[in-house]
Amino acid sequence: MTMKESDKPNLFTYATSELSQDAFICGLAAWADPKFKTADPALHQVASDFIASLIHRHKPHYDVSRINSVNVERQVEKLDVLIKIIENSDDKLAILIEDKTHTDHHSGQLGRYYENATKSFAIEQIIPIYFKTGYQSKFDVGNYKTYLRKDFLALLKSGSERVKNAIYSDFLSHLEHMEYVVNQYSVKDLIKTDGSNGWDPDDWRGFFMSLYDKRNQLYEVTEDDTANWSYIANPSGGFFGFWWYFKTIQNSPFTPYLQLENDALCFKIEVKDETKRQESRGEAYQKLTEASSQLGVELSRPTRMGSGRYMTVLRWKGDYRSQKDNKLDFDATLENLKKAQQILDTAFPQ
Repeated sequence: MTMKESDKPNLFTYATSELSQDAFICGLAAWADPKFKTADPALHQVASDFIASLIHRHKPHYDVSRINSVNVERQVEKLDVLIKIIENSDDKLAILIEDKTHTDHHSGQLGRYYENATKSFAIEQIIPIYFKTGYQSKFDVGNYKTYLRKDFLALLKSGSERVKNAIYSDFLSHLEHMEYVVNQYSVKDLIKTDGSNGWDPDDWRGFFMSLYDKRNQLYEVTEDDTANWSYIANPSGGFFGFWWYFKTIQNSPFTPYLQLENDALCFKIEVKDETKRQESRGEAYQKLTEASSQLGVELSRPTRMGSGRYMTVLRWKGDYRSQKDNKLDFDATLENLKKAQQILDTAFPQ
């Protein structure tokens, strides 16, 4: 069954702000209070499971049957959602939820919210959660635990047959649609009949999300891995990018790495020292050209050679995405990316 948000009107097609999502989280959490157990048993059960899933992020063995009260507050000292569990007890808990859709946390806000909570709760009573239903690769969230769209979807789907609530159904449908659109890249044509690219921003987003999640098939992922993906805005219109495979070269003024810019695979260098940029670009160009020739891979020179801190030196000739019947062949595409990594290894041995 295809998921089309246009099948019927959906409240969350129009209520798109983070405040709307805050409200849904608050409303669902409030139903977990035991006093609502008989008012709507199905919704109460899903809400209780929601609270349990949040607590178990930090306290996997916590006995949720102890919970005799759930109090929900919004915008407490700018924190999106505060859920107080067993408030008037020595066993009380504070679930801090910083809720994001497509934006990221900023300005040290997570640390401030946590510090504020320590004024009323002991450290072991605080359950900090970074709640994200939008798209993001890396999460630098300190002592917060992430709760992502896939987690919320699994929870809401578990109650979808039992809960008879229009707002609940709308929000579930809204999240399902978000998940659906970023997974269509695998079945869409790479090239349209007019010769133009067949993918839209959601396809690139979904592809790079998948590539990031499966990057361990390209190289050994370490704790200090610097791979990432994001949308990059620029004066020429911007692109979705995925960058990885940074190589540290001893006593070299530049760092070579690989970057995908939509359908372009770029061999790039970072040069922090302005006085070394032209020299570094020339050296990298020569070594990459020799390595690609040695490995039998055709690269092309970019239309314009840059002179900034980040420069594209060469590009993979043509589209790096392999296709079968005009659909993405993911495994064969990974082999092309491995070949690009091999070029870097050959050009800059360590």
